Amino acid sequence: MLGTSLQLPLALADIPVEQARVETLAAHDGQHWFWVWGNRAPTQLDGRAFLFDDSGKMLGQLDTGFWFNSLLPAQSRNELFSVETYFSRGTRGTRSDMVTVYDPQTLAPKREIPIPSKRINALGNTGLSVLSDDERFLLVLNFTPAQSISIVDLDADRFVSEVETPGCASIYPAGKRDFYAICGDGGFLHLRLGEQGQVLIQQRSKPLFDPLKDLLSTAASRIGDTWYFVSRESQVYAIQMGPDQLRVSRQWSLLSGDERKDDWRMSGIQHTAVHAASGRLFVLMHQGGPDTFQEPGTEVWVFDANQGKKIQTIKLAEQSVSIGVSPGVQPRLYSVDWVLQMPWLASAWIYLTEGQDGVLRRLQQDINLYDVESGAHLRTITGLPYGYLNMVLPW
Repeated sequence: MLGTSLQLPLALADIPVEQARVETLAAHDGQHWFWVWGNRAPTQLDGRAFLFDDSGKMLGQLDTGFWFNSLLPAQSRNELFSVETYFSRGTRGTRSDMVTVYDPQTLAPKREIPIPSKRINALGNTGLSVLSDDERFLLVLNFTPAQSISIVDLDADRFVSEVETPGCASIYPAGKRDFYAICGDGGFLHLRLGEQGQVLIQQRSKPLFDPLKDLLSTAASRIGDTWYFVSRESQVYAIQMGPDQLRVSRQWSLLSGDERKDDWRMSGIQHTAVHAASGRLFVLMHQGGPDTFQEPGTEVWVFDANQGKKIQTIKLAEQSVSIGVSPGVQPRLYSVDWVLQMPWLASAWIYLTEGQDGVLRRLQQDINLYDVESGAHLRTITGLPYGYLNMVLPW
């Protein structure tokens, strides 16, 4: 009846009512926080990026749409940029691609920048979307299957233009407004942007490697002006990229003669990482035949990047598909791993009765943390949300 007040029983009245609120994160600098994401297969529509702290606690997450692969923190702007795709009917309908800008304290979306609906959806993550070194522009790799790059002006929050890059993919920043894309003939395409994002230079280099004899992985890592690539034949190519020069400054073998005979080779999806302050390169490794270069790794080998010398081996607690290393002092090694959480006899029985597919259906993922200096295992993060994860980004 209108005007009648509702009297609750005393027991119910004493129950506190939970109020919705927005949490604010503390400063993340020096705290060994890190992001983890992947394409989330088989739930690709429900993209997520998960934020963890050094103790293994999940601090928050971003909802990032279909087949997510690019989260770009911009320190000078105090913002997070995520390249996302959505469909008007969920699994079908009109496609919309955008750069979503998130607040790093609340993880709430602040604004969206529409871009052409053609960004690449790939298993790997390196070089698909990058920030310019001055964090003014964001470049997004497209694939239709024609290859091109979309240029976004972050000061004006607008799509600037699209530049065709036939035969070239995976973008690597190389100066304030310079970028290189690796090409199918072993060369690189050099792009330089002007003040308004216009293309000032677009030229291809001569081949720096032979892709038919020794193909480079695109999962490179950067120290200063040098990007470190690993090849199928277990060579490291240190490629110096700058506004006015592109050259292989150093090259060395990951393997000794005995290690090569024992079939050691690179592993996983994101198989390199660096600790820039100490000049160390980290490579995810395993033993297997020539076609197993994307299988999970069992060890991380650490190299002095200046001398090309192996200085440490870190044995992993589980088989890993991706690694990352935190910057600063007391660095952490992060690994995104596959695990079969059942006794060996049970897994053997499943393999005998259901085959390899039966085992794969029961795989789960963990994250493991290691102390870089000692190689000691620190902790395991279990109970990750369902869906394929293959990228870790120290924040």
